[in-house]
Amino acid sequence: MKTANKIGLWLIDFDLEKNYGIIRCTHQTKEVMISALSLIRSIDECRIIFSPIKTSGTIKKLKEWIIEKKIYR
Repeated sequence: MKTANKIGLWLIDFDLEKNYGIIRCTHQTKEVMISALSLIRSIDECRIIFSPIKTSGTIKKLKEWIIEKKIYR
């Protein structure tokens, strides 16, 4: 993860029980991040599928959307 900050990648929130996570990246690398995450097929031999649900310009608006749609809480 030493080079993650070079492309602007930050894991903001992650919850396996509720099946969601928030990843922060720059607007220039958003499409690259979505493509890269879609290539991940497993973690520790556990099959997974990353699927972006929503993108937002700000973390605050994204969290408001998650609460409104009852994605978690």
